[in-house]
Amino acid sequence: MTALSAADWQAVEPLLDAALALPPADRPTFLDTLPPEHQRWRATLERLLQAELAAADAGFLSQPASLAGGTTGPEGGGNPPWQTGQQVGPWVLMDELGRGGMASVWRARPHSGDFQREVALKLPHSPAPGWLERLKRERDLLARLQHAGIARLYDAGVDAQGLPWLAMECVAGRDILGWCEARHASVPERVALLLQVADALQYAHSRLVLHRDIKPANVMVQDDGAVRLLDFGIARSLAAETDATALTQLGQRPMTPEYASPEQVRGEEPGIASDVYAFGVLAYRLLSGASPYAAAAPASRHALERAVLEAEPPAPSTATRDAATRKALRGDLDAIVRKALAKEPARRYATMDALAADLRRHLAGEAVLARPPSWRYRAGRVIARHRWAVGASTLAVLALVGTTGWALRAASDARQEARRSGAMVEFLTGLFNPLREAQPDTRHRDVPARQLIEDGARRVLGSLQDEPLAREQLLVDLGTLTQQLGLPELSRQLAEERVHQAERLHGTRSRAYADALLGQRDLWESAGRYADGLKAATEALAIYQALGETDPQRLALAHLTLGGFSARMHAPEAADIEHLTTAARLLQPLPGPNLLGTVYEQLLVAHLGRGEMEAAYQAGMQGVQANRAQRGADDWKTAASEDQVGQVALFTQRPAEAGTLIRHGLQVLRKAMGPDVVILARGEANLALLAMAAGQVDEARAHVAEARRITTLPANQAMAAFALTVEATALDVAQQSGDWDTLHRGCERWGRDVQAPQPALRLRLQQACAADAVHRGDLDRARALLDQARGVAQKFFAQVPARHAAIALREGEWLAAQGRRDEAAAQWRQVLRLDDPSIVTPRAQAFAQLRAAQALTADDLASAERLRAQLQRAGGSTHWTTPLGLLGTP
Repeated sequence: MTALSAADWQAVEPLLDAALALPPADRPTFLDTLPPEHQRWRATLERLLQAELAAADAGFLSQPASLAGGTTGPEGGGNPPWQTGQQVGPWVLMDELGRGGMASVWRARPHSGDFQREVALKLPHSPAPGWLERLKRERDLLARLQHAGIARLYDAGVDAQGLPWLAMECVAGRDILGWCEARHASVPERVALLLQVADALQYAHSRLVLHRDIKPANVMVQDDGAVRLLDFGIARSLAAETDATALTQLGQRPMTPEYASPEQVRGEEPGIASDVYAFGVLAYRLLSGASPYAAAAPASRHALERAVLEAEPPAPSTATRDAATRKALRGDLDAIVRKALAKEPARRYATMDALAADLRRHLAGEAVLARPPSWRYRAGRVIARHRWAVGASTLAVLALVGTTGWALRAASDARQEARRSGAMVEFLTGLFNPLREAQPDTRHRDVPARQLIEDGARRVLGSLQDEPLAREQLLVDLGTLTQQLGLPELSRQLAEERVHQAERLHGTRSRAYADALLGQRDLWESAGRYADGLKAATEALAIYQALGETDPQRLALAHLTLGGFSARMHAPEAADIEHLTTAARLLQPLPGPNLLGTVYEQLLVAHLGRGEMEAAYQAGMQGVQANRAQRGADDWKTAASEDQVGQVALFTQRPAEAGTLIRHGLQVLRKAMGPDVVILARGEANLALLAMAAGQVDEARAHVAEARRITTLPANQAMAAFALTVEATALDVAQQSGDWDTLHRGCERWGRDVQAPQPALRLRLQQACAADAVHRGDLDRARALLDQARGVAQKFFAQVPARHAAIALREGEWLAAQGRRDEAAAQWRQVLRLDDPSIVTPRAQAFAQLRAAQALTADDLASAERLRAQLQRAGGSTHWTTPLGLLGTP
């Protein structure tokens, strides 16, 4: 295949990305429907797609690249296929950072553009069995992780020869051991670095990702002391029910023996406790300068694994030769590290957060939970912290009498934290052993994460009343997880209880109360409760401003909610756009993941309300790009934004792109959240509109049926906005296809008064039911519905003529039913001559009505010809069979 130039690749890459997002069976149709200006790339795209399928069939990336050692190319000899200056996709290779037998890591930069960011590019030498699944897993897991302490995934794609690549943050620095040795770092400085690692791991665990290979080589420290956690090549998702990875298929155990937990050595499935253990080994090495299994490591792998299973490591303080270090480690740090290295997972810290909290207590001179909670120890820590403020006589008393009220009060902070941590551990333990049996039933130890989270949510609603701080944190975390897992009713209950808890604990003028109010935003949106959300957001922003809040994420959420909900309740105003642009401005500098994609989605809605179709599309695509950059292409938030902008792509006469975006979005959502999550209903409704435009009536009805199935599930019945969107689409499909019985059954529930939370949705329902009333000869009811619709259009969309088009169509039908043909023709002519790409079908329907009434003029014919030409340029009969059929032949 002839090499592509940089300019050629810029043209081909977006088309290749769109094709790769489709199932292989849909790709020929995509190629068949390429616009004329892109047909020149068809043969190139076919070759690239064939190469991608061949790579997938052969397997790709069966083992990770090594950044140290390994100088041979594929199959143990020869030069690697990558060279300095070579272009790979959008990147130019600069220099090789490391090479293994099957892959290389290169420093690279973009081949064009003003923004020249260097990346670490992971490249295979050639397709090989097992590599593809590893690369996909690493890409998918990294896409979830956007944290200052984790090397970021910037992009992923396929090069011109069909070989995949990963572009990651290029971290300049040294591994954590080398960095500390070069600077002769003190024990507190080393503990501070460990805290950065712990925070990064806790974040990964909160996103249901295990690292499974924590060791010094995978922890880089930059010159400024900032830590970056690297290499998630053998990481695993906690949410997966199975882990049929390439390593497992190859008969390997994915681990570094010296840092492997006992359960990993035994071949058991690792969990969070295994990462805690590996962190303990890292801490031991970093603090003492020796391995906890120093005696066994040089002997053999078998001896090392036996030591991991059976030998109790000596205290870190006894492993160091430096007297000052020995003194610094003795006591708290010995206890913390040994707790992390406990052979039994249940005896280790339950989470990285709990371990990090003990390290912070040590640095602050407070009592650590790893040590026995005796009064003498706790009092000693209090005295050490307040050495210069406590008189000699008081010291003597405290040394002799440990049960004084003063001593107990001084230790209250430590006890409160201990109770909170204990309550969290007790809660989590109860999920696995609810009956507190001495020998818990382990037959169901592989319960899927979704069920555990659901059980945990139900449990926290009725428990932990005597531990409010632990309960408060669980309400926040479980509220987010239940929402993401498609459990809306549980999420609503948790969010409302969080508000009540914040009011009881902190009061209604507190930051926590404002946070809790805004924590209901997504629930308000899905239920169509815009007035409630607007009121609460106004209150929350006022609280933040009164407290002098500077956190950009808090302020952005308040502005997002104000602007987004206000734009849903009336004609979007400049103030609504300003709220949303303020939110975007606050979030853009942040590394993410954050709500930037959601802000752009709300800007899309606001621009739609103003009739600014192209601005709506551009805002939507900015949202998709923000979500892809922050969360990855296969995240549910990215998928939801693709689905939403897909509908706008149809309205702006981009039907092929609309289909690609919507279908990919639905595929990801089903994979991430299951087949019944309510947001899928919106995507199915969008596919119904797409199918209807293409004249595929049966397919449109099937999509409507699936959308209705989802919205009528018991768990989704509270989501009124989704249900009404599906209902409006069902009525549109019935009206456009002439299915008058179905249209009438759908409109019976409304009578003469149609209500919906969104004005645009109300208009769709009103005009469809007006068509039903006219068809059945109920002109009084039709008149009432049209008057309602006119009122909504004038109030909310006075400056958006396209929003009046469907009403004018129905008005014409009502006039024609009364024999007022000239007035009816005037209404239809008004619709036909609206040059707006979002109302293709109403304009074509207006032309058909004029033709049936024999009222066409030369100007009408010219307008129809312009519309026909637009549709031919935008995909022709492949995508626009219904409106082209109404327009007829020239």
